[in-house]
Amino acid sequence: MRSLNTSKNRNMVSSEVVMDIKRDTAVGDHADSVFWRWFGMSRTSLVAKLRSLADDLESSNSIDVGALPTVAINSWAVVQRPVPCLIGRTLGHPSIGDGRPALSSELFYLDSERGIARTMSRWYRLGTHVDPDYWNKRGARRS
Repeated sequence: MRSLNTSKNRNMVSSEVVMDIKRDTAVGDHADSVFWRWFGMSRTSLVAKLRSLADDLESSNSIDVGALPTVAINSWAVVQRPVPCLIGRTLGHPSIGDGRPALSSELFYLDSERGIARTMSRWYRLGTHVDPDYWNKRGARRS
């Protein structure tokens, strides 16, 4: 395999990246296409989600658990994909049917004593906790 660690190759790669960025930002209303490609949402939406997450994390010690939405996750465990996340069976999720297995978005806050977790997308009420092996064994049975 050829090394790209020469200044000529670095300049070539940099020029290609710059051209991609220029092309992406030259499309007027589609200037957020880099954000769509990487995050699946516009820059404005990503900033709003991150701001909401930051606000929630900042006030997590004073959250009234009873006032949280009723999205719940049962048979949950903390597992890892490239980032920590929850795996479990959701209840009350806006797009996943009740009782269906699901992986959450990135996990940013977990308080198992209070029974709550905050992912990139939403708060969860934590139901029954299981060992991550519970899900590993279930996956192995399907193969």
